[in-house]
Amino acid sequence: MKRRTTSCKGFTMIETLVYLALYAIIMTGLLSAVYSLIESSVHNQTVAMVEEEGNFLAGKIEWALSNAREILAPSSSGSTLSVTTFDGSPITIGLTGGDMRIQEASNPAHILNNTNVSITNLSFTHARASSDGINPESIESSFTIFATTSSGRFLSRAFSTLKYLRK
Repeated sequence: MKRRTTSCKGFTMIETLVYLALYAIIMTGLLSAVYSLIESSVHNQTVAMVEEEGNFLAGKIEWALSNAREILAPSSSGSTLSVTTFDGSPITIGLTGGDMRIQEASNPAHILNNTNVSITNLSFTHARASSDGINPESIESSFTIFATTSSGRFLSRAFSTLKYLRK
């Protein structure tokens, strides 16, 4: 009798299952890492946008105050800043429905922030100059910017500026 030898060139069922399990584990790890990187990138972009918006809005407030000859409002503190410039033009900065607006002279008010953020807690504090001349007249402004990332996470940051007025 002749003996038959069969050679099995291939994978057994157990080897196939082990390879599939290893592949699934590796792919799950890679997909989670990629998702985390994308989520982190979106969060960082939102943080950068909030920072840029806050710096821009603080700069606009400082710009309005740099040409201020007289502070019309607030007398002590309030949510609207109204100044008269050295050339006699009025500038008003205030908050309407989550948007910071600026109005120069009789022109229509313009929204300063972009549509991806919301502004809250806008306040201005007017400190009058002391009679001894040591403390000059100043305006302190503060506001909070809120934004939402594409994944639904909320992000907020408070900004404040202090500007001494020249006379």
